[in-house]
Amino acid sequence: MPLSPSQRLASIDDLLLYRLGRLSSVAGTMVVRLCEGGYGITRREWAVVAQLYENGSLPPSALAERMHRDRARTSRTLTSLGQKQLVLRTIPANDRRSALVSLTLEGRQLYEALMPQIQAINGHILKALQPEEAAQFDEALERLQARAQTLLTELSPDLPKANRRQGQRGKDAS
Repeated sequence: MPLSPSQRLASIDDLLLYRLGRLSSVAGTMVVRLCEGGYGITRREWAVVAQLYENGSLPPSALAERMHRDRARTSRTLTSLGQKQLVLRTIPANDRRSALVSLTLEGRQLYEALMPQIQAINGHILKALQPEEAAQFDEALERLQARAQTLLTELSPDLPKANRRQGQRGKDAS
């Protein structure tokens, strides 16, 4: 029996992360077009709206952690959503240092209009799998996510830090 691409790993086209990235890019294009063309928000803004709708008010740092995003990028996204009047920042009177972010009525309405459409896109993609295959795929994704998180924790101290602002590569870049 020939090896599967995930077992072969002979080229970039065989790598799991590359293959998942391609799937996300193709499928995500439909979501981007729907979000940006239909509702005037980015996919990143949509993710924040969905998290706040499903989890209620959150401190920005907890939101960033929940989404596996850095705080600065999350803050910029929240600022943009605030300008669009989709989120509201409130500062509790008893702790002026901690802010909470929640959806406005417009933000909740946006979620309620957009979520069924995004669910439909996901449903159409998953029609490629039989119900038992979809369940196995979900289980495999959960195991892969857990394994990746474990590896990140184990390998993080040994991996070089990214310096995206300077466009530098590795330790030799000066």
